Amino acid sequence: MIGYLRDYANAVTALAYLFAVIGLFLALNGKIELGVAAMLWTWFLDHWDGHVARKTSHLRGRGAAEFGKSFDGFADLIHGVVFPAVVIILVGHGTALSFVASLGLILCGAIRLSYFENVGLTTDARFVGIPVSYDTPLIAILILVRPLVPGTTFPDIVAIAFIVLAILHVNTAIKVPPIRGKAIPVATGFAVVASVALALLIEPALSRQG
Repeated sequence: MIGYLRDYANAVTALAYLFAVIGLFLALNGKIELGVAAMLWTWFLDHWDGHVARKTSHLRGRGAAEFGKSFDGFADLIHGVVFPAVVIILVGHGTALSFVASLGLILCGAIRLSYFENVGLTTDARFVGIPVSYDTPLIAILILVRPLVPGTTFPDIVAIAFIVLAILHVNTAIKVPPIRGKAIPVATGFAVVASVALALLIEPALSRQG
């Protein structure tokens, strides 16, 4: 089984899992800003693995593509669904609204990923509904603006934002192009800049906790 990671694209996905575990570890240990920063690296690597797969398709061994499809899908579930739900719960401190938001996000996210696994892109190469990959940059933006928002209202803003996004995940009236080609370096640049900005927020965050 481990041999599938010799494939270049699957190796990139495995690296994304490393950052995902780091992100979860940091967030669950009280360093939400750093956790989101690490998860942004999972997010942009998740786009690069598909690019690498297309560029190295002639080098891929038997079964590597099929393995990679499932391997990548589980990564989507972690960074696009589970991690944002964890952050919603952490910043919400167990409120009923945070429970509703995290439940809706996990349910709609799982439905969306299962739908895509069976249906795929449309004939014009678009996603139906908002992809779960939009969740990671959204949580990053929300955490970045957190110092500007009153502490009592921030958890509710996060919860409501993701309730809306969860609904959009399963809305078949929306069609979104995938992040490919020139959009990948742009996404990478955003992830790097935002992760650095989030890392710089850790000191003020620690001061608030103190």
